[in-house]
Amino acid sequence: MSLTKNEQVLVLELSKYNVYKYTVTKFCKKLNINRGVFYRKYRNICDLFTSVLALQTRRALRSIDGETMDHMFYRMLSKIKENKTFYINLNRIAQNPQEFYRVLRKEYAIAIEKYMRPRGSFSVRKVELVANGIYAIVYNWVVDECQLDIRDVYQSIHLLLVHIEQSIKKSE
Repeated sequence: MSLTKNEQVLVLELSKYNVYKYTVTKFCKKLNINRGVFYRKYRNICDLFTSVLALQTRRALRSIDGETMDHMFYRMLSKIKENKTFYINLNRIAQNPQEFYRVLRKEYAIAIEKYMRPRGSFSVRKVELVANGIYAIVYNWVVDECQLDIRDVYQSIHLLLVHIEQSIKKSE
């Protein structure tokens, strides 16, 4: 999975150490582009953050050869843990964290729906509620600088995912 040039620059810049401010100017300088090019693609720096975060989440939640939903989300947690400085910095310097919620909740719901669709009927409302819960768990883990053991975070997510799996078993 190769990263886009924008992702490469942002991940490199925000993974080294704690960052409290990151600007469009700094990003453009690293990419060797002018600000006009940046603003043609993004509304602001938070839009860039959200775009990169959505791409990374989508990649992490791609199903691989019949793996379970639990395993997909564990892989995502592992990726966050591996790159925790990047995720902590993104969360810290984001000017619009509500946008993260909207985008990530949607990515989680899409991943769950893609997993569930071939397995039978499921409740879209239940998927949305579970996606909200997963977002809350992951968000709080990142805010807490990933200090809680990954297995405990995974277990919390697993308990939510069980509700989705149960709806399939009931409809069979």
